[in-house]
Amino acid sequence: MPDAADGSVPPSPDHALQAGGPARADDTPDARDGISRVHAAAFGVLLVAIVFAVAVPALAAPKSRRAPDPEALAATLTTPTPPPTAEALAMLDAAIADGRLADARSLIAPMWASGTPDVLLRGAELALAGNSLPEAAEAFAGLANGPLAARAAQGMGITLLRQNKDADARVQLEKAVALDASLARAWNALGVLADKARDWPAADAAYAKAVAAAPRDAAILANRGWSQLLRGHHVGAERDLAAALQLQPGLKTARTNLALARAMQGRYQEAFLLSDKTSLAADLNTVGFAAMQRGDLAVAEAYFNRALSLNPQFDRVAWANLQYLAELKASKLREPTSGRAKP
Repeated sequence: MPDAADGSVPPSPDHALQAGGPARADDTPDARDGISRVHAAAFGVLLVAIVFAVAVPALAAPKSRRAPDPEALAATLTTPTPPPTAEALAMLDAAIADGRLADARSLIAPMWASGTPDVLLRGAELALAGNSLPEAAEAFAGLANGPLAARAAQGMGITLLRQNKDADARVQLEKAVALDASLARAWNALGVLADKARDWPAADAAYAKAVAAAPRDAAILANRGWSQLLRGHHVGAERDLAAALQLQPGLKTARTNLALARAMQGRYQEAFLLSDKTSLAADLNTVGFAAMQRGDLAVAEAYFNRALSLNPQFDRVAWANLQYLAELKASKLREPTSGRAKP
């Protein structure tokens, strides 16, 4: 009997027989005994049906089905995942180097199960490329004493450099090149450290090693060009930055610094050769800054004002440069005139 619609418990069959109302003709002891016998027979039929319903599926199961062999199942579960091929690792390396991190994550996903040092190293490099520096440091540390110790030290050194832990970074990077002198990224990072310390001979030596190890690495050439800019070697900077852009035309930092190198030589129009609509306002600020450094204050002011007119939003860089330019002009007006007599 189904439950009542309101959720109350329905009366049992015994209660139903005792419900009020006029007595019926069959409400006699003999009649009640007959009803009991009918109920008992019905219950027996129901019980047989239940047993049959439970038994039939088991009887219907195919006789050919057998339990799996435990030894075969264990062998399937313990079969190691084969290590990735050299081609697969090369594809993963290229994706990380190109900044295609979503592709890199898809490529490395099926490799994790192998657990090989090669895969763990790529996982650390992927974390570094994604700027997950604590995760990268932990992963590189786990490889410090293995067969990939040199590359792990390189990655750890670069991670520490990005965390501004220069002394610790130097230790790791020097360890890396001592183990493997062909590690271009480690030499490049040592060049960056030398630039920060204004140790130009050390910077030149490190960048030379880096370029020798990876002559077609645009980022290394761009960093050496920036190093030349820092020390005022504008011709050398232009050479390295132009070479970097030949290898990687989309390298924005190299393009900006090339404009600066040319502008610092007074070649203002040439500084805009690679400008487009999206970069012109920023380039005007860059070239204006160079003109200001060279003392061409009128030229600088014109470039800053044009940058302000081009930028659809308030250009804080151009505004700050104009304020600094006004201070320079005021200071020049306050300078004492020469005591030399007029000819």
